[in-house]
Amino acid sequence: MFTTGSSARKYVITTALVTSMALSPVLSEGVLANADSKPVEQNVSSSPEQTSVLDRGDYGKEVESLQTGLQELGYYTYNLDGIFGPITEDAVKSFQAEQGLTVDGLAGPETFKALSSTSTNSVDVQSTSDTSASDDQTSESEIVSIAESLIGTPYVWGGTTPDGFDSSGFIQYVFGQVGVDLERKESDMWKYDGVQVDSPSVGDVVFFEGTYNTEGASHSGIYIGDNKMIHAGSEGVEVTDLSIDYWQDHYLGVKSFK
Repeated sequence: MFTTGSSARKYVITTALVTSMALSPVLSEGVLANADSKPVEQNVSSSPEQTSVLDRGDYGKEVESLQTGLQELGYYTYNLDGIFGPITEDAVKSFQAEQGLTVDGLAGPETFKALSSTSTNSVDVQSTSDTSASDDQTSESEIVSIAESLIGTPYVWGGTTPDGFDSSGFIQYVFGQVGVDLERKESDMWKYDGVQVDSPSVGDVVFFEGTYNTEGASHSGIYIGDNKMIHAGSEGVEVTDLSIDYWQDHYLGVKSFK
């Protein structure tokens, strides 16, 4: 794996998103994650109990069961992936607000109790509003918001969860949160997923080759405007300036998965 003598400088991202810019790809001695190894095994717990409190960053069968309950009531419209990310948290908050519960995004005993006792027929209006809102949630700002929320997550070889990511695991996770299923490896994402575009827009994915001794795409990052991307490198999930020579030398192209 390529290693760096100096860490890439991290940036604070504002909520204002810069419109798409011509790409002049990327970081000097950045280090990239290989997705060819097997993913980290998740610890999966049993179905939720009344004493359970689930929070953002949790994962496993308890979270999947929570998502299922919210989906049946129309609050959650994405993949049942067992990962408590921002979309699951938003669904919990919407349900809590509708039920008159404390709106904190934490799935505790009161939330589980309300889920068990609420009829699916009572939330038909909520289902409609959630469906109409789903378009906004797959927007560029939602993708970038999810990516930003993961800044600082450590790099883990083969990692696919907020406990730790490799480069393609990070991309797959972020887009999975907005209901977009992608291949596991960058080389396959580049071949089979999305549409190739000439220049990046906010929320698109920039790809690089030759970062490992492998054929095809071997690293990627989410473009956030201002010639920067968020990616999972050896220092973890961070913001990188695409104008640095290393990225320019290894630039492959851009794909849109929206």
